[in-house]
Amino acid sequence: MFRRSHTKVRAGANQSVSFGSDGSSIAAELEAWEHATRLPLETVLLETGVLTEPEIDRALAHQAAEGGRLGDVLLDLALITNHQLAVALAEQFQIPLADLRTHTPEMDAVDRVGEELARKHGVMPLYIDHSDDRVYLATAEPLDTEAIQELTTHCQRIGLMIGSENDIDRLIEQSYTVLRSAVDHIRAFELVDAEEEAIEELDTLNVDENAPIVQVVNRILMQGVRARASDIHIEPGEHDVRVRYRVDGALTEAIRLPRRMAAPISSRIKVMAELNIVERRRPQDGQFSLNVDQRPIDVRTSVVGVVHGEKIVLRLLDKTRSLISLDQLGMPPEVVEPYLEIVKAPLGMLLCTGPTGSGKTTTLYATLTQVADNSKNVVTIEDPVEYQFEGINQMPISEAAGISFADGLRGILRQDPDVILVGEIRDVDTARIASQAALTGHFVLSSLHAVDSVAALHRFTDMGIEPFLVASAISGVVGQRLMRRTCDLCRETYEPSPDHVHLVRQQCGRVPEVWTRGAGCNMCSDTGYSGRVGVYELLQVSDRIRDLIVAKATAKAIRDVAIEEGMSTMLSQACGLVADGITTVEDVLRNVYAPGMEAEDEDTGESTGETLLAVMPSPDDQADDEPTARLHEVSA
Repeated sequence: MFRRSHTKVRAGANQSVSFGSDGSSIAAELEAWEHATRLPLETVLLETGVLTEPEIDRALAHQAAEGGRLGDVLLDLALITNHQLAVALAEQFQIPLADLRTHTPEMDAVDRVGEELARKHGVMPLYIDHSDDRVYLATAEPLDTEAIQELTTHCQRIGLMIGSENDIDRLIEQSYTVLRSAVDHIRAFELVDAEEEAIEELDTLNVDENAPIVQVVNRILMQGVRARASDIHIEPGEHDVRVRYRVDGALTEAIRLPRRMAAPISSRIKVMAELNIVERRRPQDGQFSLNVDQRPIDVRTSVVGVVHGEKIVLRLLDKTRSLISLDQLGMPPEVVEPYLEIVKAPLGMLLCTGPTGSGKTTTLYATLTQVADNSKNVVTIEDPVEYQFEGINQMPISEAAGISFADGLRGILRQDPDVILVGEIRDVDTARIASQAALTGHFVLSSLHAVDSVAALHRFTDMGIEPFLVASAISGVVGQRLMRRTCDLCRETYEPSPDHVHLVRQQCGRVPEVWTRGAGCNMCSDTGYSGRVGVYELLQVSDRIRDLIVAKATAKAIRDVAIEEGMSTMLSQACGLVADGITTVEDVLRNVYAPGMEAEDEDTGESTGETLLAVMPSPDDQADDEPTARLHEVSA
């Protein structure tokens, strides 16, 4: 018969349920387990105070009408969370609740079960009790008899614990990375006698898909997609090749490869992106597509020569991610209302500014969903076209074919457009044509790399556009950043430094009652952050600001007037998020300009006297514009 046994990870006095013991048949054990006497789930939730009787009655009525398990019904109705359900199941079945946020699975248990069975049955192997060679698993489905039978047959002895379904899924993704299986292919590659032989194999489009270098590159790409990376950095060094993924705006190391793999990896990726594999000194850009887990992924490729080889950056675009609307961006009400007034105007220009990786493209796409309708001719010029819109004419530019943004814009203006989206204003020709279009009855949307909304006005004049033209054409400028959210699963309290308290109080007039930050856990990959949220400042070009632009006023003078007229700066909004416990001061300093702050010594906590100026993240700290694929996380 199945038996209960004490476990390493447990909650309260509950004991793990074990299968495959005492020589009993698994069928008999399952029969006893399935028909054991236990309280109904609704009774457990009621007695523990998680739900009220009206809420349970509502869920039971929904279950009677629609069918399904009560736990799934409660989740669908948003009456409980996945964690609350896991706690209730642990109490109902009298088995431990595994804390998957802090418990690190042992690799021998992970390998014993294997990826196929773990994914098939949604179980997370935790550890092996070597006293009886029993594998303990976390599951969200304690009555899945088919899973129990197959796992017992495979492992001989298993022990069940309860875990949240979301936590189990995340831990499976972290534990069964495809990069682990890349080790065998790396070893196979090292058997090649000479590096030149490996390179020559790749100097053709007819590449053996089973070749070690091909499999390693495929696994790097696949794991990047599964890890929700926006970019993959492949960096050759003196002794090895470092692979890093950018997730939620921060780079994390994924794997280090042998130094000899640098040139073959570069050649393989060049073949995929149809680049010149012989050229190793000049920078090259390309693009290719692939499918990962039945999802179409576009990959933009950049290759540049560095001291130890060629550095490669792959930007991933998942086209299966849904587009979001303007109200899902997370703009505060004081920004949304004037923003909609500008967007609904029949003419003018709206600029979206910020460094790379701040989400400008997604803001523009969300704005398109607001302005596009059957009565308007909406045309976009993009490099490349990242998402295809129904009912919108989208034009890709091609520098290789000699078609620039300026060329495309000239052509589109002959097509009787109402709304024009220019992917990015990069040069004076594009800026001048866009400005003239905004003055001749068209509404123009575009992005521009600038520190903030005020700096965008000076970028135009620096390009050579006359101040009177800038003042007349531009209706508004949005400056934005993406801040990382503090992970709720590992949130802890701490004592802030006086400088941090002063900054938050000065910018938003309040401070948190309790200062919190993420300690780092399995669910956030030990970063302390999970997901992101946007901060926005909207500069409305009023008559006073137009006068200042024409008079070539300083950025400070324009900013002071904008604040006087009601503009809320990105820094004040970011500090408001700190006061609300959504992000941390450290992330504010990392992303938003904060004048006057002084750095602290990490060991002593004392001021070093060095001013912290997080003006603009460097290209190596921020990815390129993150399209709708990733901005879906911003409003989560």
